[in-house]
Amino acid sequence: MNRIAAIATTVALFVPGWASAQDAMQYKVKHLSVLAEDDKVRVLRWAPMKGDKTPMHSHPAAVVYVVKGCRVRYNFPDGTSKDAEIKTGAVALRPPVTHADEALDDCEAILTELKK
Repeated sequence: MNRIAAIATTVALFVPGWASAQDAMQYKVKHLSVLAEDDKVRVLRWAPMKGDKTPMHSHPAAVVYVVKGCRVRYNFPDGTSKDAEIKTGAVALRPPVTHADEALDDCEAILTELKK
């Protein structure tokens, strides 16, 4: 039950939205890379150092696995923000989301985005 609660909490941190959908890869930030891609999925490695930021961007539905937990500040298109702690080993089924992010600690996660 503890793992289910952790996953539910992690999923609740991600607010769906596509108002200003943009692929994060267009920014060529050093902490985001494509590990694999085909016509159905794209696997990304997100490994920011403390202070690294990603501008406003969108993701389709995804599976997120946290390799190294950290604290992250998420900013949303409506102007709200949320600080979150993501824990090592957490797995989340994340709905589509539009956000910007800032790593408050060193971090690493693998995102498997599901293409339509």
